[in-house]
Amino acid sequence: MDPKTTALLGAAAALTALPALAAPASQASAVPVAASYSELLTPIPNAVERLKLADAEWQTQQPRLIEAQYVAHHHHHHHQPRHSRRWYLRNGYAWTNGAWVLRPRAHHHHHNNY
Repeated sequence: MDPKTTALLGAAAALTALPALAAPASQASAVPVAASYSELLTPIPNAVERLKLADAEWQTQQPRLIEAQYVAHHHHHHHQPRHSRRWYLRNGYAWTNGAWVLRPRAHHHHHNNY
C-alpha cells in the first residue's frame, strides 16, 4: 500500500476515534463497541431496542458535511523509452518514411571453388 494512503487512513481512523473517546460515560452509545473478534460473535441482549435507540440518536444529531475530492478523469500517460539517433544507426536501423526500420542484413556469400 502506498505510504500516503496508509498515513491518510491512519489519520482518518484517529479522527473518528476522537469523538468516542471524548464522550462522557453517561452518553454511552446504544450499540456497544466491540474490542475483539470474540465480542463481535457474542449476542447482544435487547438488540432490536438498542438498534431503535441508535437510530433515534442518529436522527437527533446535526448533519455533518464530509468534504470529498472528485477527479472526473485522470489520464495516466506513459512515455516509452526512446533511443538516440546514434543508437538506431549503430544497431542496423534506417529512417524510412517517418519511422525507424530495421535494415535488411547484407548476406555474405561463401563460394566454394573445388
